[in-house]
This record gives sequence, structure tokens and C-alpha cells, in this order.
Amino acid sequence: MLNAMPTPSNRGAALALLEGRELLEEETLCLNLRGRGEHCRRCAAACQADALSLSPDALEVDRARCTGCGGCVPVCPAGALRLSGFSPARFLAALDGAPEVHLHCGESRDGGGGVVIPCFKVLDERLLAAARADGVETLHLHGLEQCTDCRHGGALEWLARVGRRLTRRLGDSAPRLQQATSGESADAGPRERQDQPQLSRRAFLRFAGARASLEAARWLVPVEEDDEAGADLPFFQSDITEVRRPHSYQMPLAARVEQAPWAARRPLPWRLRTLDAHCTGCLVCGQRCPTGALLAHEEGRTALAISFEPALCTDCGLCNALCPVDAITIQPARRASQVAAPRATLMMRRLTVCARCGDGFEPETPDAKHCPICAKEDALDEDWLNLLGA
Repeated sequence: MLNAMPTPSNRGAALALLEGRELLEEETLCLNLRGRGEHCRRCAAACQADALSLSPDALEVDRARCTGCGGCVPVCPAGALRLSGFSPARFLAALDGAPEVHLHCGESRDGGGGVVIPCFKVLDERLLAAARADGVETLHLHGLEQCTDCRHGGALEWLARVGRRLTRRLGDSAPRLQQATSGESADAGPRERQDQPQLSRRAFLRFAGARASLEAARWLVPVEEDDEAGADLPFFQSDITEVRRPHSYQMPLAARVEQAPWAARRPLPWRLRTLDAHCTGCLVCGQRCPTGALLAHEEGRTALAISFEPALCTDCGLCNALCPVDAITIQPARRASQVAAPRATLMMRRLTVCARCGDGFEPETPDAKHCPICAKEDALDEDWLNLLGA
């Protein structure tokens, strides 16, 4: 029998797409997949709809449950989640450094101008500190009166936490978060919508046409379910060491670290990394870092190194969890110049090419010509020859 009507999950996905609330995930950045274990559950803990499922092999979103509030997006330290209609960099550009800004959530019923975002839960202290560095002093929040019964879950508790963190980092210079009253934004100018995908008219029509054709084909042409074809593979297949990306919430603040009015005698919201002398040079920290703050370098078979760029680090903790010899030391950043410092080499090992197998190895003595494995095989061969000679 043909399906004449879209399923609830299809309708929900279409609505989320049109509203800019479609939650997009990139599994290869998730800490659990990169670390092959349960290293982080921050997104699941922040999800009031219980729509996220985590394992060492998958980051899954239940589209039927997800409300598209975006509360999971800023708390993910790897940047594995984002909303289709919201960009931190575009949001800051829309504020344009105005001293007073009117913000509307997607459910706000207030008229007038200002900036519209999907939900106040997409804001965090990094984004608002960056706004303060641009000159924003007060944010009037429209729609908070709907928070209690909002279908996306309330943002009041989240905003209270963000306010406390801002005060801890910026002191008296922290931007003020104020609940707005109806009609207060009448003179705030036109509305800037930051809760929808940004597409040109031609791109939108092409995209909408392709989407409509695909959905129509799904409704009109029955598709037989194949249990084996849809079965999950027993382990994650992609090469995660080739994927890394700067965090979309971290980088706008890093670019303004020297302009932000940080509170005196308090550490900045970055933590620095150094490598101790007993580092084995396994390179796992640089290979698995999701943002590229730590990077592994291999110069053919002659050298290996680890470098660090402070501004990129979100302090996710994956490097410390994976280091087999606890060789990573953490220090708080106390000066903006430490965060803005260029990439530096933390560890460099010069290697010798093995005369037998051709692999690079770190020699234990200056005259060593064979890697430990080949040296052991040479010793075994010599023992056999001695036994045969006897």
C-alpha cells in the first residue's frame, strides 16, 4: 500500500528545516568516537528532550524527539553539533557592536526590531564575552515569559548560569542580560533573522525543489525495508585522524581576546598544554584532538613532533584521557598574549632510519643502526647461528 501522507518524523524534519532548527551532527568530531570510549556526555545532559544517543561508535539524533532548541550545541567541546539556521560568527556580525541589543527567541510574540535567534540556549559566555569585546553592554531578551511552557524547553536556568560565568570572567564589565517588556523594541530597527538558513533566492528554490521531489518520491513510491542493509556496522569506519575543525564558539572570542575586558587577577577561559620529558612520542594527542589545538607532525621517517595552538583549545580533556604516560601538563592562561601566541612545538624527536626495515626509530645509543624490533631479530639470528655452530 502506498503512503499517501508524510510520516510525523518527515513532517518534523521538514518543519525543522524551514525554521532553521535542524540539528546537524558530525560524528567524526565527537570525543567518544575519537577516544573510543565514553569520554563526554555534555550534549546528552543538556538535552531536555532526551533526543541524543551516544556510544563509542555513534552520535545519533532522534529527529522525532529533538525540538531544535540548540542547547546541546554550545556545550559540545568538540563542535560536533550545530543548528542549520544559526552561526555564532553571523550572530556577532548582526549585533554590530551596538551598546544595546534587542534579542528575540524564535517563540517571542513581541513585535518590533532586533535580532531573532532560535532559542536563548544557543548563547553561552564565550559568545556574549565576544559581543562585549565588540561594545555590546546590554542585551534585552524578548520571549522569556514563554519559557516556562515552551515546546523547546525553558532557557531561564541556562541564562542564569551563563550570567554567573560572565560575571566570573568579566567582573563588573560583563554585559547585562535583561528581560524585555512587550513593545520595548519598537524603535530597534528592522529584524535580523539569525534563526534561518541563509540562502540566495535561486539557491533556496533549487534546494526546496530538490527536497520536495525527494519527499514526494518517498511518499508515492513504497520502499521495502531491508534489515541487513540498514544494520549498523560493528565499529566506526572513518579515519577520524584526518578530521579536525576550530570550534565555532571558541574562535570568535579568541579573535577578540585582547579586546575583552577580563576581570583582574582571574585566569582567562583557556588552559595551556605542555609535554613532560617522559612523553613517548606516540602522537595520539595530536592525532585525536578535534579542533587541531594539538597537532601531530611526521617528517617522513626522520622526525616526529607535537605542536600546540592555545586559541584553538576548548579544554575538552581528550588528550589527557588518552595519554598513556600522563605526560600532558595543564596550566591556566592568565594573559591575553598567552592565548594569542602562535603555534609552538611542544615535542620534537629526531629519528634514525633502520638499516634493516627502513622504519624510523629513536636510537637508545648514538651508534644504533637497527630499530628495537630488528635489533631483537638480529640477536635471535645470532643465537641460532651460535647454537648451530656449537
